[in-house]
Amino acid sequence: MSADALALPRGARDLLPPAARRRRRLTASLLAVLDRWGYDPVVTPAIEYFEVFGRWLAERDRQRCVRFIEAGTGELVTLRSDITPQIARLSALRLGDRLAAGEAMRLAYSAEVVRLGEPSRGQLEHSQVGAELLGDDSPAADAELVLLCAEALRAAGLPRPQLELADVSIARAVFERLPPGCDTEALHGLLTRKDADGVARFAAELPLRPEARRALGLLCELFGGPEILGHVPSDIRAAFPWLDQALARLESVIDRCRRDDPELAARLVVDLGEVRGHDYYTGLRLRAWAPGVATPLVCGGRYAGGAGFAVELEALEAALEHAGAPPEPRCGGTVIVAELEASRDAANARARSLRGSGRAWVQVGLSLSAARIAAGEAERMIHLDASGRVTTWLRGQADTWTAGESEA
Repeated sequence: MSADALALPRGARDLLPPAARRRRRLTASLLAVLDRWGYDPVVTPAIEYFEVFGRWLAERDRQRCVRFIEAGTGELVTLRSDITPQIARLSALRLGDRLAAGEAMRLAYSAEVVRLGEPSRGQLEHSQVGAELLGDDSPAADAELVLLCAEALRAAGLPRPQLELADVSIARAVFERLPPGCDTEALHGLLTRKDADGVARFAAELPLRPEARRALGLLCELFGGPEILGHVPSDIRAAFPWLDQALARLESVIDRCRRDDPELAARLVVDLGEVRGHDYYTGLRLRAWAPGVATPLVCGGRYAGGAGFAVELEALEAALEHAGAPPEPRCGGTVIVAELEASRDAANARARSLRGSGRAWVQVGLSLSAARIAAGEAERMIHLDASGRVTTWLRGQADTWTAGESEA
C-alpha cells in the first residue's frame, strides 16, 4: 500500500510514545492544579446535535463545525468544535437547580475538538485542558481564573507565563454607538492591527462628539501594563458610564491578582482595544502567550452564564520546546528478551514477577543486537539466549548497554 493511501487528513497527526507520554504528563499536571482549586472533572460527548450545540456559537464559529447526517434519524450532528457550548448545555440540562440555588460550579475537562480551518489546511484537531466557573459573575471569579491559569501553566513548565487581559464589552459598546451604516468590519481590522493612524482617519469621517472620537482613538492606543488603566482621562470616563464601569471591574480583577500574586500582576498585559471574540464573550477576555509560538497558549473569558479558559496543548508543547525544556524522561522498566520461542514461558514468568514493582514486558525471537534496538524506554534488559544462558544488561549513556550478572 502506498504512503499516500495511509496519509492522515490535513490538520491531524499521530503522537509516537515520547510525545504521547509528554501529552499525558502535561494533561495530568494541568488537571492536578484544577483539582486542587476545586474544579471537578466532566466528560462531554464527541458528537452533538447541531441544532442544540449551535445555539451557543456565533455564526462564524458555526461555520467551522464538521457536520454530517446521523444514520437512521436524518438529524444533523456535529463533531464538537468547542467545549464551552457543551458546558452550557450540561449546566442547563443537569445543573440548573444547583445554579439557581446560588451554588458556584467549578468544572474541568480534557478533550479533543475538531474545527474546519482555512481551505488549504482542512479540518484541525486540537487537544485542550480547560476550566469553567459557573454561577459566579463577580470580579473575584474573573481574578480566580487569571490566577488559576497562571498556576496551571507554571505547573506545566512555564515559570513566567505572559497573560493578556481585555474586556470585550468596551469595544462592543463602542461599536453599538457608531452611526448606522458604519463599516464596523473595517474598524475591527484597524483595531486588531493597532493602526492608530487608520483609526484616527476612520473616526474623522464620522459624525461623532469630540469625546467619542477621542475614546475611539484610545481603544487603539491603550495597550500595555496594568498602569494603562490610569491613562484613561477622567472626562472620558465621566462621559461614558459604561466605560467607567468596565474599567472599574478590570481594575478590581487586577487588584485581586496583585494581592495574591504580585509577580504575575506586574507582568500582566492589558488591551482595551481587544475586539476578537466580541461576538462570543461578554466581559473579561483572557489569553496567554509564550515566545516562539504564534498562537495563544490559552484562550478564554467571560460569556453568558459563566467564565472559563482552555489550554491549547499543541501550543503549550511548542512553547516548552522553544524554551529548551528537557526531553521527556524514559519511563524505564525491564524488557525480557527470549531468542527462542521455547523460552517464551520462562520470559513471561520473569515479567510477571517484576510487574509488582514496575514495568516489564517480553520480546521473543530477537537476537541480542535486535533486542537493543527494540528495547524502547527500558533501562534494563534480561536476555535469554539460545543456549539457555541468562544475562542482565543495563542501559548507559548514549544508549550503550553494559553486561551485568549472568546465570547459567
